[in-house]
Amino acid sequence: MLEKNYIPEKPFPDFKWKWACLQCTEGLNDPVVLLGVLFRMRKLEPLGLKYSSREFADELVNLSNDIRDTSIGVDLARRTGERNLIRNSGQYWRALGLIEPGERSGKIKLTDFGRRVADHDISQAEFAAITVQTLKLPNPQVQGEEECKRWMEGGLALYPLKLLLEIECKLQEMGQGFLTTEELVRIIIPLSGCKAELQDYINFILWFRAGDISLAGWPDCCQGANDMRIAREYFLFLKNYGYVDCVPGGSRLEEKYEINELLLDEIRELIKTAPQEKSLSKALDVIRSTEITSEVERKRVQYSRTSRPNQANFRKEVLKACGRCIITNVIMPEILEAAHIKPFKYNGEDTVANGFALRTDIHTLFDTGHLRISEEGVIDLSTRARMDYGAAIPPRIVIPDFINREFLKWRWDNYNGL
Repeated sequence: MLEKNYIPEKPFPDFKWKWACLQCTEGLNDPVVLLGVLFRMRKLEPLGLKYSSREFADELVNLSNDIRDTSIGVDLARRTGERNLIRNSGQYWRALGLIEPGERSGKIKLTDFGRRVADHDISQAEFAAITVQTLKLPNPQVQGEEECKRWMEGGLALYPLKLLLEIECKLQEMGQGFLTTEELVRIIIPLSGCKAELQDYINFILWFRAGDISLAGWPDCCQGANDMRIAREYFLFLKNYGYVDCVPGGSRLEEKYEINELLLDEIRELIKTAPQEKSLSKALDVIRSTEITSEVERKRVQYSRTSRPNQANFRKEVLKACGRCIITNVIMPEILEAAHIKPFKYNGEDTVANGFALRTDIHTLFDTGHLRISEEGVIDLSTRARMDYGAAIPPRIVIPDFINREFLKWRWDNYNGL
């Protein structure tokens, strides 16, 4: 265990945590953008098209229009043509194993894992859990050969998302289950270059919070203009997929990322599972052998249904308009719920045009992306949902006239569930 007066040293001059590219765009980490772009790549990949193609540009313009009324704040419409989104920011998808690295032809090419995510065979909760389990530094998908070599020569290898959750869980046991961006860049990253143990991270964070240490003389591992923002992407990923909640501060450095106590048991189980290095498919098999993602989905869905201020009135109006589950025709109000089509999080409105009645279990499938409904009423089930519900759910339904089909199209094109 390290002493209080210990001062870490960089293992090499430019040691830092890289998320993706040197010019980060925070909105790209939002699932609607990250996975929305992936869905569109998947649509065009069989055509042999390039990222610079007119067709891909049109898809980005459509996605940009779809997120214009949300808080995401990224303009994809301007990132087309030869200097397109993937040329400049493709590392966001490569870093997570979704598209092939170094595709010199410029053709749209997903990995097998990326195709399974894009085809909704892997749920959003599963994708997030796999990423926590497998994202490793150094990451040859986004870091050069020489840089990776420096990491390996120093005997350095770590799973940053898993490490952050381990630290937060330990701090939570002490009633301080949060981390700030400042603590990440000034304490955690420098210590990670010295092969610190979990208790060392905890000690130095608590000493810093108590004012017992000043960090004078500690190395700066975020010397580049964007390095702090890039490091913060790790927190943003955990926030976007429900593992932590962000409490704004006076600045980005002062933001608090609090462990989501609702998912505490599942997070502990996830970080207890040994990291999977063989393949992303193997990681999926391991995740599916547990109840982790099922519980994450169930708890997040339950919370989302009770946390909206207008939910009771929304349910009343939707059930009045529908009268029955639009898929199973069940009419018992005790087991009927009102489902938002365009999610409230993305500026979906609390109106009858943006909702329909679903039986409780069907609503859970819908909210978690295991059941999708197109604007024409076609029903698509994930592989897991098809095993249990394939014979019970019709392949197509009639969409009520009061529903705005644009909301169905928005969800079909952009959303993969909680």
